[in-house]
Amino acid sequence: MDDSARDLDSELKQIPERLEELRSSVQMLESLLAQERSQLDEAEQLKGARATELKDRVEGLQRARRKAAQATNMKESQAGEREIEANRRAIKDCEDDLRRIGEAIEAKTASLAEREKDFDEAKQLLQSEDDKAKARVAELEAERGELLGGRDEIVATLPQVVIRRYDRLKGPLITAVAIIGDGTCPACRISLPPQLYNDIRRGEDFHQCPQCRRMIIYKEIADAD
Repeated sequence: MDDSARDLDSELKQIPERLEELRSSVQMLESLLAQERSQLDEAEQLKGARATELKDRVEGLQRARRKAAQATNMKESQAGEREIEANRRAIKDCEDDLRRIGEAIEAKTASLAEREKDFDEAKQLLQSEDDKAKARVAELEAERGELLGGRDEIVATLPQVVIRRYDRLKGPLITAVAIIGDGTCPACRISLPPQLYNDIRRGEDFHQCPQCRRMIIYKEIADAD
């Protein structure tokens, strides 16, 4: 029964693991989206600040020109020209920054659109796989229930020491029982001592392989059961 259910148990374990991988991918995309949106917001704020600075510099240039035009001596005229030149340089810097920021915003907006598309597709895939997983789990559990029907009753008829030994072996070794047809353990390929082999053939007690520790049952006895 346990051998028959092993593949079902393996798939039941793998299903949530696959879903968790998909959820991790969706969460990662969501995190990247949040970062890119934050970067885009920061770029928009910087663009607004530079646009405000450009406006102030243009107004400053106009004031400097009026001041230079109203100069009454060489000193005032030279000061006005310096102010005009400083504002011109600042205006050019602002315009260059705005152009670069605009290009960055355009690229980031395109990247964000692609990321959002990937995120939507990943969410849809996760939802689809989650629905399939629920249906498959229900199917596997029903099949498993049929395979293991009556197992508890069988276990109740066996010595508890044997069941505990079997449960300990079943975990790490997966297959806790080896069915032998000759004097060799089929799991680890060791040759069994002749006396042990004879005892196993009689089937009067439970025995274990001296190397891999699996419980050993003689094939004819297993087939008869």
